[in-house]
Amino acid sequence: MTPFPTEGPFRIDQVTAAPLLMAGLFGCQLAAAAWMSWAGVNGRRRGWWIGAAVLLSLVALFFTLASWGTSDITKLSHGFAIYPGGGTKGEPFWLLVGPLVLALPYRMAAVHGLVAAGYAAAPLLLAWRWRALAWGGWSSLLICCSPLLRSFLQNGVTRQALALLLLLPLMLWSGRLVELRRPLIAVGVLWSALVHSTFPTNLLLSLSPLLLRDRATGTAPGRWRWWLTMGVLAALLIAVAPIAWQKVSVYAARETFFSHYAVLREVQRLQWALALGLALTCWQRHLGVMRLLKCSLSRQLALFSVLFLLIQASVEWEWFPQITFRLADGVGFFLLITYLAWIHRYQAYAYLLPALLVTLHYWLFGRILNTETLACGANDSFLCIPDRWPWEVRY
Repeated sequence: MTPFPTEGPFRIDQVTAAPLLMAGLFGCQLAAAAWMSWAGVNGRRRGWWIGAAVLLSLVALFFTLASWGTSDITKLSHGFAIYPGGGTKGEPFWLLVGPLVLALPYRMAAVHGLVAAGYAAAPLLLAWRWRALAWGGWSSLLICCSPLLRSFLQNGVTRQALALLLLLPLMLWSGRLVELRRPLIAVGVLWSALVHSTFPTNLLLSLSPLLLRDRATGTAPGRWRWWLTMGVLAALLIAVAPIAWQKVSVYAARETFFSHYAVLREVQRLQWALALGLALTCWQRHLGVMRLLKCSLSRQLALFSVLFLLIQASVEWEWFPQITFRLADGVGFFLLITYLAWIHRYQAYAYLLPALLVTLHYWLFGRILNTETLACGANDSFLCIPDRWPWEVRY
């Protein structure tokens, strides 16, 4: 057996391409989303939840298999066998769950599948809260199949993806998109701080809607709660910031690698589809510029849109792209969530179709059915699935 490589990309030889199998799993996800749509329209709530459970299970299975051949998954699955949390310096959560990861089938790939299912669950729960059941399954596929989340979900960047997902309740609160219980938000923030060293950046990103939302009406909370909250957040930032700053310094001074995922053609097509849905909604609802400027949700959507455009510019013109490209998926995720909230605000779900069709076309024809051309075993590619059962794998 050859020794494990010391430098990335980390490759494994226990992989194969199976486009028909993965297309079949994706077809089952489409069927589950269609069932949920039918159940939502006809008031079958129990049927809707059954469809949601099936969809999330399929998403978890799909991403577990598909991420098996990626570099980060391979490195961590091997590193955890040496010692719990191997390769996750400054991220205590992985030290705690290291033994559990070793017990999972396909190890870190299974963790990634669960994280991907979490990304699919977020729009499902929002659709339930917004009473838009017919669009819950389709919103899930819009998120987890999106080219905007290519690094997070398709490159096996599990830890950073989980860290950002845990801050979604805070982002929903800061933008007043959904009323959530404060203990849930606090647990998410504390958990995220233990998961990945990008916590300071993720925290600032999730709090950014505070800059643009309308002032609250009614009785303001006590000042002691505000100062207590700010104190806890400041303590977390102080605890995590040195490790994060060390990474940023290394990336800026030594790292030259960056991906062009944020400026790929499929991303640009999705941006145009999102813009088309927005324009059609404005036309149908007679939304002028002044009315949009007065809408805090529209301002938040503009904020994440501009941030993503700035990241694209930095990658295209190489302004510290080795740093900025790592932020694209987080901004893209919050952009899609805010877009869903905006569509819900103006009850224009039909205009999700352009973005949904572009995403599904990219996913099926641009990713899944092209896997026959992948050099599985010679490269660290997404959709190179394991060629054996979990108990037959050599780590």
